[in-house]
Amino acid sequence: MAIGAWFATEFDDPTPARELPALFTSGGDPEVLVADQMARGIAIVGRVQGASGAVVLKLRTGGRPVRVRVNLHVDGASQTAWSRAAAPARGMRELPRLVMVRAQGADRAAALISRQRGRLRLVEAHAWVEFDLRADEVGQDGLLIIELADATLPGWAASALSQLAAIGVRINQVEVHAIEDLAEGQGSGRLAGGPAQLAGLVSAGGLVGARGRGQGHARSRFVVVNAGGATVRCRLRITTASGPPPAIRQPSQAWLRRQRGQTVLKALRVAQRGAGHALFEASPFTRPPHPDRLAVRAVSLLDGTECPVRATASAEDALDVVIARTAPGPVLIGLAEREAPAVRRRVAEIVCQVVELEW
Repeated sequence: MAIGAWFATEFDDPTPARELPALFTSGGDPEVLVADQMARGIAIVGRVQGASGAVVLKLRTGGRPVRVRVNLHVDGASQTAWSRAAAPARGMRELPRLVMVRAQGADRAAALISRQRGRLRLVEAHAWVEFDLRADEVGQDGLLIIELADATLPGWAASALSQLAAIGVRINQVEVHAIEDLAEGQGSGRLAGGPAQLAGLVSAGGLVGARGRGQGHARSRFVVVNAGGATVRCRLRITTASGPPPAIRQPSQAWLRRQRGQTVLKALRVAQRGAGHALFEASPFTRPPHPDRLAVRAVSLLDGTECPVRATASAEDALDVVIARTAPGPVLIGLAEREAPAVRRRVAEIVCQVVELEW
């Protein structure tokens, strides 16, 4: 007997199930059954309101395995929602978000999302994740449970990535289509950085804009690899970027919470970003270090085990990173400068961009 039948009464109407291929773009659709700690949207599925959030979707798989693609999005409202819950201290900066995507109660993939830093404003960023489910994982009920939660961070990355990262993140859409076999499309391959992020195989800050396909500028010194295979190679372009702007803090004074006060605070934030960008461009310490001077580490986000890494400088600003995966699942790669000058850390930070992915 299906689980849902235990709670049915004679007054309940049958819940519709969406046929495959299915595209969920609105939280108001009847096939979106439950939104747990998730505010439903009209043009989006929903936005996470707590430390984690989940949606339950109803679909008809016909006993076939399926491939699921989820589009995540971070914008200004995401950061505002985060600041209400996290209550950042004065001087705390906006950090990249590492979000774990779970389905049917198990970790499936991870996304690293960081807004691009412009001269005066921050640009929205979105990221794709993709994973496969066996036919028996969806079950006879046809219920697909997708959850966003924080990933377990290693000690060497915990201070450089955002805590409570899932708060405020949007689920723009969920795509589900049937596949013939779970091994379909999981062989070896090679993709450029932008297409690899669009396919959900790698995540290095996300794609630019709400519906964009380009990577934009580098924004983080971390990369998440979701591609399968025992060995994965990433070619990274090393550069520097201005320090992240201060995180939004909710004002304690009543007049600052009014519209005029919010306008003053917004102008102050824009001025701070412009001043930080000007200092970055004028400083002589913003030149990126040679890739040979960087330390590279990798860890599995499922069990926290360190992965063997081999890094080779292929150019003055390029680094080839080869990971020997010890177990399936997303892997976090992090770069760090062995001996970074104190002045550099105040005005700039090391960032990287995925040039090519091979698995």
